[in-house]
Amino acid sequence: MVTKSSDIKKRILKQRGVELQKHTRKPITYDDAPSLYHKTQLMRYVELKFNDKLENIIFSDSIYKLEKKLGVDSTTISKWRKIISDAKDGEFWKQFE
Repeated sequence: MVTKSSDIKKRILKQRGVELQKHTRKPITYDDAPSLYHKTQLMRYVELKFNDKLENIIFSDSIYKLEKKLGVDSTTISKWRKIISDAKDGEFWKQFE
């Protein structure tokens, strides 16, 4: 039985958690996925460290508990919450324009 190279490619991409776009078949990695806001290096580091989206982490607990858990200053967490909330509000109101 001969295995096609396209089948091998699909299997490897599936194992690595890479999704393919429907029309272009271009792989979408986590870094290429569109985001509503610009992510800093520290934001990406926190996401990788806790293996979850920043939105889920930042709004999961109080600012001061997150400060201890993440090792990030409370003012930074507050700024991140504002950036994420403003981006989500902006995206919501776009549909009415």
